[in-house]
Amino acid sequence: MGSSLCFLLLFSGLWTLSMCVTRQFYLVNVNKNWTEAQKYCRQNYTDLATIESQEEMDVLIALISQTSSSLYPWIGLRQKVPPGNTITWVWSDGSISSYRDWMPGEPNGGLVEDCVQLYAKNQWNDVSCSYPKPFVCYKSDNATKLQNDIPLILINQIKTWWDALTYCRENHVDLVSVHNETIQGWVNIVLNYASTANVWIGLRHTCAQNFWFWVSGFTVCYQNWAPGNGTGLEDCTGGERSGAIQSGSKQWISLSQNQKLNFICTI
Repeated sequence: MGSSLCFLLLFSGLWTLSMCVTRQFYLVNVNKNWTEAQKYCRQNYTDLATIESQEEMDVLIALISQTSSSLYPWIGLRQKVPPGNTITWVWSDGSISSYRDWMPGEPNGGLVEDCVQLYAKNQWNDVSCSYPKPFVCYKSDNATKLQNDIPLILINQIKTWWDALTYCRENHVDLVSVHNETIQGWVNIVLNYASTANVWIGLRHTCAQNFWFWVSGFTVCYQNWAPGNGTGLEDCTGGERSGAIQSGSKQWISLSQNQKLNFICTI
């Protein structure tokens, strides 16, 4: 594999992500009406996006902002009008949640505007389901169970965090996301062959909202920060921060995205 060292990490049976990592979001930048979007998500993922907490909302906003600030995609919230014409809002997958993030004055469309999009400042707006828009799908924790082989690739090239992310997505799947101790253990094995003191992983900070997230679309539940890293206010004067892992201690650290390091991809 040239400068790439591939580890095929074998694990019998099934493993699941940490309990608090429930959904992985995917932005589909293809215009479809709400019903078409729902059908696409159910065929290719789990369903249109269900958002049940501010934490999930923050991750979704961060992922969309990496693509475009002018996309107003569908999410999985839609009207249900039971007998008596009392409007209620339900999620496409049937989830029941009181969490809402409406724009001021919304919803205001009555029975005409019956589906929900992300709009200004990424808050929610009701609009007719018939409009063609991009949309957000999700995979549930059950849908993201991995079986049999868990492959990781250590790339012994020296790249900035953005260049590493691009390389992984063009040649493999993504920069690695570390959701639990099992994945951390696999990463630790790969790190023994790194040629740099620190190695990029798929951990990203947003200065605008001041939180960390995985670029694969997961929230950060399991944590393995080195002392003094990741848990306080980040210094954003030099730009956004990205996550790396120390080859020696195997702990995560916050670094300037412009440093050049080895990195780990999933395939």
